Parts: sequence; structure tokens; C-alpha cells
Amino acid sequence: WLESEPEAFERRRAVERKHGRVAMAAVVGTIVHNNHIVFDGYLSPSNNLKFSDVPTGIDGIRAIPTAGLAQILAFFALVELAWMPASKY
Repeated sequence: WLESEPEAFERRRAVERKHGRVAMAAVVGTIVHNNHIVFDGYLSPSNNLKFSDVPTGIDGIRAIPTAGLAQILAFFALVELAWMPASKY
């Protein structure tokens, strides 16, 4: 495909860099969380949920309130659509 679609090479390179950065951030987050390094304070004061109350592993996502997950997804959408859109590659 490099010979037939050279204009797609830069986009593929940029997408691979973005995926690599997300993967590295996920690994660092997993290592930090599994070593019980947490922020002081509350993740959700209205639900009385502290950062230290969030379990490790996949069960941690179930502990986050729905509004918190919506904020995370909204941030991802902002980054993907406005700040670093794939259309510029």
C-alpha cells in the first residue's frame, strides 16, 4: 500500500503514534493503580467515593459514577474531534 497510496502513509504513522501514546498512558496508569498509589480526597464527593475506594483491575470502571464516565467520554470526544482531529492527517 505504500507504493499505491503514499498519501496514506503519514496518516497511518500519526494514528500509530496516537495509539502508542494511549497505550503507554494506560500501562502507566495500571502500574500506578496496582501499586496502590492514589490521590488524596474524593473522586465523587456527592457519592462519598474516595480515590482509594476504587478497586484495581476492570472492576474499577464499575465503581466510577455514570456522570464521571460521561465526562471522560466527552473529553475523549473533544480531543478526537477538535484538538487533534484525524482529518488533518
